[in-house]
Amino acid sequence: MTSKQPLQERDNAAAMGGVYSTMAELTELKGINLELNLSGRKKALATLAGSHYSAFRGRGIDFDESRIYQPGDDIRNIDWRVTARTGRTHTKVFREERERPVYLMVDQRHSMFFGSKTAFKSVVAARIAALLAWSVLKQGDRIGGFLFNDDSVQEVRPSKGKRGIQSFFRLLIQFNQALELQPAGQRSMEHSLSEALAGLNQVVRPGSLTVLISDFRPLSDDASHWLSLLRNKSDVLAIQIADPMERQLPKAGLYGFSDGDRHLRLNTAPQPVRQRFAIRYVEQQAALKQVFLNSGIPLLELFTDDDIVAKLKASYGARSGGSARR
Repeated sequence: MTSKQPLQERDNAAAMGGVYSTMAELTELKGINLELNLSGRKKALATLAGSHYSAFRGRGIDFDESRIYQPGDDIRNIDWRVTARTGRTHTKVFREERERPVYLMVDQRHSMFFGSKTAFKSVVAARIAALLAWSVLKQGDRIGGFLFNDDSVQEVRPSKGKRGIQSFFRLLIQFNQALELQPAGQRSMEHSLSEALAGLNQVVRPGSLTVLISDFRPLSDDASHWLSLLRNKSDVLAIQIADPMERQLPKAGLYGFSDGDRHLRLNTAPQPVRQRFAIRYVEQQAALKQVFLNSGIPLLELFTDDDIVAKLKASYGARSGGSARR
């Protein structure tokens, strides 16, 4: 695929082969009744979560009760109906509800533009982001986005309602459909994963929830530093997208590979080759898990051929809903 192809062709390719995401697909995911518990583990931040009430009272959006007027109460809150009925001055008390901002950081670098089964990693990341976004909307929290590729990053500020989700989806699709097969030498590496995390740290505010969706390859020491800083001011969940072929070579045979520039042929039959490949993945994965463990961030490993809905339910406490394998 090239960037000169009509958008409709990319829509068709996405629908048929999981190469690109579309607005229709991401919108359709709203129909999956996916109830997730995305609340973070910091008890001190529990009062800031959407649909959870804060302990203090003041002028808010939800009426709590009427009580006898006390000196110092705002006269604008006098409940005249109750006052007339009882003959004693009553005031309305409101309980303030705070909406938690939820940031979805979605990786759309060229390392994500790969897949051997079901869909490319970039598409699976977009589907996960959409499922989480619809879940956040149902919980009453505000949804924000932080998207990045090899040469740019862009924030979608947290907002409520369908308009906020549509803004996020439009940008996500723009990043996703900009991906194409390019020679390695032509790719800009200005914005690495580490730099994206550094930028995310600049926009995330204390009390928020951040979900990182990426393959996390490579994860440098700088990235580990930014992860720790992010965890100190935000609840953080991480979802790693991987492909089965990254974990294990395909069955014995002679295969051709290309990055758009270079071409090579690989014989996967020799057992030593297969063993070294598998061991390398295990070692890389162990190192990655240790980084997230040290940062106090739960890591979910998800493959492109997994049942996305089932995996999210099992990991984040879903209580009910349908099932969709894409």
